[in-house]
Amino acid sequence: MKYRLMGIIMTAVLLGTSVSLASKETGEEKAGRVHQHLDFRMEAGCDCEGEELCSHLPLVVIDTRGQELPGQVTGKWDRFGQSLYTKAADGDSVIAGDFSVIFNEERNNHLGDVPDIKTDCELRVRGNSSRHFPKKSYAIKLVEKDGTGKKVPVMGMGAHQEWVLNGPILDKSLVRNYMWYNISGEVMDYAPNVRFCEVILNGEYEGLYLMVESITDGEDCRLNLTMKVKNSRESGYLLRIDRPTEENLESVRDIYTFNERMCNLSEDVSIRFPGPSKLTPKLAKEIELDYGAFEKSLFSFDFDTKEYGYWNWIDVGNFVDYFLINEFTKNLDAGSYSTYIYKEVGEKYKLCVWDFNNACDNYIETETPVEGFFLYQYVWFFMLCKDENFVERVIKRYEELRDGWLEEDFLMNYIDETLKYLGPAVDRNNERWATEIAEWNGLELLERNLHSHEEAVGQLKGWLKRRGRWMDDNLHTLRKFSHFSRNKVYHH
Repeated sequence: MKYRLMGIIMTAVLLGTSVSLASKETGEEKAGRVHQHLDFRMEAGCDCEGEELCSHLPLVVIDTRGQELPGQVTGKWDRFGQSLYTKAADGDSVIAGDFSVIFNEERNNHLGDVPDIKTDCELRVRGNSSRHFPKKSYAIKLVEKDGTGKKVPVMGMGAHQEWVLNGPILDKSLVRNYMWYNISGEVMDYAPNVRFCEVILNGEYEGLYLMVESITDGEDCRLNLTMKVKNSRESGYLLRIDRPTEENLESVRDIYTFNERMCNLSEDVSIRFPGPSKLTPKLAKEIELDYGAFEKSLFSFDFDTKEYGYWNWIDVGNFVDYFLINEFTKNLDAGSYSTYIYKEVGEKYKLCVWDFNNACDNYIETETPVEGFFLYQYVWFFMLCKDENFVERVIKRYEELRDGWLEEDFLMNYIDETLKYLGPAVDRNNERWATEIAEWNGLELLERNLHSHEEAVGQLKGWLKRRGRWMDDNLHTLRKFSHFSRNKVYHH
């Protein structure tokens, strides 16, 4: 195979040592991305004789203090056609609870062990489609006794106050998000850090989860959004494209954009950071104008000229990598739902990946064949793919990645080694959710649903092989989107 030799080398490097990366441009040394299955201890047995839950994975213990978790579907809908969610007894969107992590680096973890972290929290059920799933995912904010945010390092990840507990149930392979967040974090400047853990909610074992950094400013996470002064040019900010809702639980202001007018974008662009406590009306307006100036440039006839070109606004390499990762996995939500664009202090716009639960032919509403591209139709790529230089960068970068992080043997080994690391945690999870795995049909078209972990792993591997080979043979066809004959209206 064309890419086999480099892939074998990459696999050997990753499986033999943990990956370390130097930060770009600054010259400062930073710790490399942690791949849990490489850097943490594997299951090595324990002398507890199986009398209690015993795991080499961190244990997350949550107590809701007798309250029902808000954020669950009600069966009612808002004027946008989106589900309405339950509230707490006091009408709030979150409840107060207790959060602890048991994480012993030298031995297995048990519920009776002294917690590594114990703190108050605010929590709710999270997600859009995933709120309908039998295994819920949770948004957690770590707080002080007075309710103010509390940045805490969790399981070796940088200190954050906002976290996501993602419960894989639609993805019965259990590895999609872990795998693609980590690979994206190696390819791009930043992707959320992740750790597998096992969750106990109100004394009940809930199975295998993935603890994920929220995409907000945190310590040691390589995402520098910290405000320096109170204007958009010298402070970082984060925007999110997602479904419009009556009650937006995580964002504070909508921006009307060129994307909505030019690409028929039906989703909202919202300010995700700074949050409500720091986002003044003046700063919000400045962010809106700053972002609007970028899109005005991109959607103009001058979008590819020296003076007004889009590259003056964006980190082109970052946009190329985002395009390729989401195309390689055919992550159809990218560019329409849960799409994050951010601007660090003094830098250009960059994109951040989010949520691969539906990737690799696991999309709820439709089958995802290995053939074809989709992102050229959406948001910024509607214009970027009209530029020959951008398309050529995509093609060149793909060849580089296919010799490394996207090499076929490397990807297959990554899946195998991750599952080997998880070991008995997979069995515990699949026993906890045995009925749902066997009977629940989360994907439309019944025949698409698989009813065992082994089948799901085989499906993921087979689809990735076929997708990679199809892209090897067909990536050059992206040139048709930038050809003059297709885009003469955009040329002088």
